[in-house]
Amino acid sequence: MTMNETNLNGSITMAVTPTAGLLDEPLRIRLRGAPPDAEITVRADLLDPRAVTWSSHASFVADANGSVDLTTDAPVSGTYSGVDGEGLMSSMAVGGDVASRPFEMTSVAPLVIDLVAEISGHTVALAQARRLYVAEGVLATVVREGDLSGLFFRATDEGARPGVLVLGGSSGGLAFAAQVAALLASRGFPSLALAYFGAEKLPPHLVDIPLEYFATALNWLGSQPQVRGDALGVVGRSRGAELALLLGSRMPSIRSVVAYCPSSTIWNGLREGTAVDMPAWTALGRPIPFVSLATVLPAALLARVFRGSPVTLAPLFETALAMSLPDDVIIPVERTNAPILLISGEDDRMWPSARMGEQIMDRLVAHAHPFQSRHCHYPGAGHLMGPPGVPTSSLQGKFVLGGAGPAQARANRAAWSETLTFLGTSLGLPADAEAHAAIGGERCR
Repeated sequence: MTMNETNLNGSITMAVTPTAGLLDEPLRIRLRGAPPDAEITVRADLLDPRAVTWSSHASFVADANGSVDLTTDAPVSGTYSGVDGEGLMSSMAVGGDVASRPFEMTSVAPLVIDLVAEISGHTVALAQARRLYVAEGVLATVVREGDLSGLFFRATDEGARPGVLVLGGSSGGLAFAAQVAALLASRGFPSLALAYFGAEKLPPHLVDIPLEYFATALNWLGSQPQVRGDALGVVGRSRGAELALLLGSRMPSIRSVVAYCPSSTIWNGLREGTAVDMPAWTALGRPIPFVSLATVLPAALLARVFRGSPVTLAPLFETALAMSLPDDVIIPVERTNAPILLISGEDDRMWPSARMGEQIMDRLVAHAHPFQSRHCHYPGAGHLMGPPGVPTSSLQGKFVLGGAGPAQARANRAAWSETLTFLGTSLGLPADAEAHAAIGGERCR
C-alpha cells in the first residue's frame, strides 16, 4: 500500500493517481472495498501559497462491488455535479470569513491536496496528491541580467530545444507567466517568464514600456545553451496577448505566437488598473499609436461603468471597437512571420476577446497570411484563461472577468492541450498525441 492509498478500517481504500504529477495530468480518485450502495463523501482540502484553505466535497453511492471512481461516477450531492474527474479540484472554494478570490496566479510551489473519505460522518480512508507546476528535473533560475527581470525554467538533462517567452497581463509581475513557463518547461519547452512592469527595478505601471526590452529578452533566451535560437515562441495573456501579437508583427525571429484572451487593437496605458491617456508601449523612444478609452468614450458611459462594483469593462471596449478606428492602432498581425494561436472565452467580460480574435482571423485571411493560424473560443469561459487543474470556483475580483467554474476548468484544460500541440508543431517539437489530445467543447476556426 502506497502513500496515496490509505486503509483505515481494513477494507476500504482510496487510491489517487498520480501521487505526484503535473497539473496538466488528469487526476484519478478511486475507492474500493466499501459496502455496496453505501453513500461515501470525499472531502478535499488545499492550503494555497497565501496560507488560505480551499475546500470541496462530493458524495457518491458505491456500486455493487463497493467501488467509486470519480472519473466515471457523478456525485449525488456536493460542490459540483455531473461526471467530472476534476470536479473536486475545480470546485474548491475558500470558506469562513475569507473573501472570495481567484486562485493564486504567481506561485509555482506544489499544490498539496488532502483527501478524506467518510461514511456516516466517520473517516474510512485518507489520501494525498501533490500537483506540480515544475516537474522533477526542471530547474528554475532567477534572471536579473541588465534590465531583465524574470524566471527561466529548463530541464537539466536535455539538449537544445525550442524556447518560449511567456508574458502576463495587467496584473503585472509574473502572474500567469511563471506558472505557464514552469509547465511549458516541464513539457520540453525551456521558457522565460518575463515581468515587464510591477516588479523590482521595472516601471510601476503599464505605461511607456519599450519593445526593445522584449527584444533583449528574446536575444537572451535564444542565447541559452538549452534553447534553439532559431525556434522561439511567445505566449501572452490579456495585455500580454496584445503584446505578444505586437511583438510577433515586428520581430521576425518569433516563430510561434499564442495569445490567450487576445486583442486586435493597441490600447492605452494603465495606472493602478485605471486607463490613462498615455501609451502602453513605445518603440525607439516613440509612443506606439493606441486607442485611449479615457478620451474616445463618452464621459457618461465611463461614469456608468465605473459606478458598479465589481466593474464590467467589456462595454467600454465594445463601444470603442464599434467606432471607426485609425489603421495605426490595429495590430498588423499579417506581418507576423509565424502561425498564431488565439484562445478566448465567449463569456469574457473584461474585454471582448472572442470578438477580437475573430477580427484577427479575418485580417489574416484578408491579407492571405501564409501560415496556418487558429482561433479556439470556449463557451462559458471568461477572461481568466490559464493553466489547467486549479480551482475555478471564484473568477471575479475588482473587475468582472466572466466565466463559470466548470466551463472555465474545461476550457483551461482544452486550451492547454491546444497550446502544447500548437507550440510543438510550429516550433518543431511534436507533442505527445495521447497526453495532449484535444478535449473538445471548443469552437475552433
